[in-house]
Amino acid sequence: AARVRLVLAGGLDERLPEQVACHAELLAEAGALGLQECVELRTNVSAEERGALFARAGAVVYTPSFEHFGIVPLEAMAAGRPVIAVALGGPCESVAHGETG
Repeated sequence: AARVRLVLAGGLDERLPEQVACHAELLAEAGALGLQECVELRTNVSAEERGALFARAGAVVYTPSFEHFGIVPLEAMAAGRPVIAVALGGPCESVAHGETG
């Protein structure tokens, strides 16, 4: 059977309590659901790490609502990965259903 892994990658500013709390909640929820072996939270990844994540990804999910542009979908497409994105804001300009996303 294929092993599916969810990697959540993004910034974490430890000076912001709401970000620290959200990170802790995500870790706790994954543990409570018994998914700690399948879910990985990666914070503040370097460009090199981001490239490696794209290279291994089966798809990239981009969720920020009302992002002005968003470079992540373009980086994913450049890596040849399909993109699933919210239909709001910037992704509407670069992610076309059935074509680029």
